[in-house]
Amino acid sequence: MSNFIDPNIALQLSHFGLNDKESSVYVHLLSRDEASAIEISRALQMHRQFVYNALAALDDKGLVLRVQEKHSKWKAAAPRALVAMAEVQQLRAAKLSEELRALMKIGAGQEFEVSEGNAAFRAHSLELMRKTPPNTTTLLFCGEWDKYFEHIGEQTHAENERVRIMKNISYRMVGPASFSKAMSEAAQSRSLLECRILPGLEANLVNTLVYEDTVDFEIHGEPHIGLSIKNKLVADGQRRVFETLWNLATPA
Repeated sequence: MSNFIDPNIALQLSHFGLNDKESSVYVHLLSRDEASAIEISRALQMHRQFVYNALAALDDKGLVLRVQEKHSKWKAAAPRALVAMAEVQQLRAAKLSEELRALMKIGAGQEFEVSEGNAAFRAHSLELMRKTPPNTTTLLFCGEWDKYFEHIGEQTHAENERVRIMKNISYRMVGPASFSKAMSEAAQSRSLLECRILPGLEANLVNTLVYEDTVDFEIHGEPHIGLSIKNKLVADGQRRVFETLWNLATPA
């Protein structure tokens, strides 16, 4: 890796498909008005052919602009271009996800999905929240608290809350006595959230969320494992179990 770029920035740019040399060239160009391939090569102590290859790849990605055709001067496109790239990737990923899910159907009206790791958990959580119909209620058997927030991350949790409030989606949560203080504080600070404590319920590593036609099992181990079952009958059954526990529980 080049010594001229922060390793963390290089890592982040790699998520957009940039290799080390492309990242170094792009970051170098961001710090100046324009530069030729020869000037970039000298500044980064990078072989000129590598610079040409990097500029060609960055040009294809829309991250650099040729400002002087004759003398081959280049400048960096505004970093906002990365947002456009991310949006295109998101659209492609969403389309591919739907195509792949069609292959995973177990039977009529049923799908089963397994995810592993925090990144997959966060992506799945955001997708479910965005697909949840407005003015509905999600039910949650809370088996884990701290691990949930550790795995979901502040940014994803905040985005989920923003979408949830905007769509007027309520949460009803049943949890063990060990979460009484945390659940009470959450109920007071977060909108559309009602919590109850179930005596005798022990904490475990599994959270169970019941949506209109989907049940999610969040296993907060290391790594995080997610199991999602889309089946109206299964969801209805879990909803009846929840209502029974809800009636036995006391306010947090």
